[in-house]
Amino acid sequence: MPHLIVEITENTRLTCSFEELLDEANAALLSSGQFQEPDIKSRCVTLSTFRQGTEPADRAFVHATLQILDGRDQAVRKQLSELVVNAISEMVRPGAPGQTVQVTVNVVEMERATFSKQIVAG
Repeated sequence: MPHLIVEITENTRLTCSFEELLDEANAALLSSGQFQEPDIKSRCVTLSTFRQGTEPADRAFVHATLQILDGRDQAVRKQLSELVVNAISEMVRPGAPGQTVQVTVNVVEMERATFSKQIVAG
C-alpha cells in the first residue's frame, strides 16, 4: 500500500514522461515516511474521452486518487495529498495559450479489516 492512480486528459502537456511523473510522485510518497518503498504502486491512465464543465473551452486536468489503508489522521492524509499534488504540478504545463490545467488529488481510505495482500515470490 498505497495505490496511486493518476488520470490525465490527453490534451495535458507534461515536461517529462509518464514514467518520470510516477517516479517523482512515488518519491514524494516515500519521503512522507508513511510507506515502505516496495509497497508504493502507481499508474497513469490517459483519458481520451472527457469533459470539464459545460463551456467549450480549452481545458485539461490531472486527477490522482491515492488509496491508503485507514488509520492515519486527517493531517497526515492532507500532507500526502499536498505532496502528490505538488509533485505532479511541477511537471504539468498548459498545452496552448489560455489553456488551464487543474491538478487535483483525493485521498481515499481502504478498510484494513477487509483488505487482503499476498506476495508471490519465485
